[in-house]
Amino acid sequence: MRYLAGFFALFCLSAQALAATDVFLISRGIHDEFIGSHKVQTVPREGHKELRFCGKSYWVRPFSVAWTKWEKQLGHKIRLEINQGYGWIVLCKQPTEKVSLQDVGIYSSLEKTMEMGDPDRQINNRFQAIRRTFILRNGMTPEEAEQHINKTFQSRESRLNQLLSEREKEE
Repeated sequence: MRYLAGFFALFCLSAQALAATDVFLISRGIHDEFIGSHKVQTVPREGHKELRFCGKSYWVRPFSVAWTKWEKQLGHKIRLEINQGYGWIVLCKQPTEKVSLQDVGIYSSLEKTMEMGDPDRQINNRFQAIRRTFILRNGMTPEEAEQHINKTFQSRESRLNQLLSEREKEE
């Protein structure tokens, strides 16, 4: 009986560990060094598209698919990987190779998509919103307030612009 209880406890812990693992689209370099990753969901989630990788359904943000295409274009290997605490395990090699940007609802070019950046990662600047409120209270119209803010606020460059700037500096 003690062995059965121990087996049952071990089984439950294993099932919890398996359920708690995270799955990622991972970009790796020539020598399998880590470049970057995007998390993939194993259950449906708002804003995600269902895709099948190596016979299993996953839910992926559209920008993650564009990112994998960009990374592939840069010469990196794209894999679907999982880490259960004892190292990374490859679940699927080249998971998004047969997926197009249109399949996930992106109808602009890859370059334009990457230049615009990840819409889910755009952070609303809290201080900019507070400033906008005070400017509006000072008698400006919303259009004048936006012009004033845009004139005084520098937005961060997209990753693509940063890469292109770095390349120009090297040349």
